[in-house]
Amino acid sequence: MNPFVTFAPVMLAAVMGGASAGLLGSFVMGMRMPLLAVATAHAALAGAVFGELVGIPSSAGGFAGALVGALVLGWLLRRRRLDPNVALGTLFSLTMGLAFLGIGLSTGPKSAALGLMWGSLLFVTRTQLVIMAGVMCALLLFVLIFGKELKVLLFSREMAAALLPEGLVFAVVLLFAAAVITVNLHTVGGLLLYSLVCNPAVAAMKLAGTYRAALVLSTLLGAVSALGGFVAAYWLDLPVGACIVLFSSLLVGLALWKSGHG
Repeated sequence: MNPFVTFAPVMLAAVMGGASAGLLGSFVMGMRMPLLAVATAHAALAGAVFGELVGIPSSAGGFAGALVGALVLGWLLRRRRLDPNVALGTLFSLTMGLAFLGIGLSTGPKSAALGLMWGSLLFVTRTQLVIMAGVMCALLLFVLIFGKELKVLLFSREMAAALLPEGLVFAVVLLFAAAVITVNLHTVGGLLLYSLVCNPAVAAMKLAGTYRAALVLSTLLGAVSALGGFVAAYWLDLPVGACIVLFSSLLVGLALWKSGHG
């Protein structure tokens, strides 16, 4: 059978997951909060692991964990007025500890929990494809409708607070962070996922000259990272998640080289 036909669902998942992660990364990196992806990924991982322990589907547990992590982050930033990266560092430490605690508490084979850490595109299901498509479309619609508000938020959160409901817009960004990271948890893995969020955005910011171009390029580079990583893993017989991360890192290196010689 033609490999293209065999792996068409996998490649579609790579494109949709990578594109949504790249687009999300534009806002994560634009707000100078790279640890947001790290903390949310580990919160999703912890939720998925504990979900498996109590018989909840890992996707539902992962989203619940990521959403709780986002709510805790919002509470820390609003009520305790912590520096965002200080709050994220604390949340990251907590969620990482919870994830490994859950893995330690699981009985029997730990392959399912370990699979959530490293991910694999090869086992993507039709249901996951539908969910990934829904999350990607919702994120695109949000960016199109609230483009001006998001641009102000990226420029200055203080200015955004004075001109628009900054807290609500930021909360929706956190919600989409939870959703995007959860749907990619099975494909890239909780330990590597933040790279797929951050690296395409870093490369796009080095190459793009405008806000809109950066959004489009980050989305495209996210899709290229995931698809290119899968193809490399297939031909070289290597772990898919690791290849996706390394491919996205290669794109950052090429972008830095291009910007330095432009």
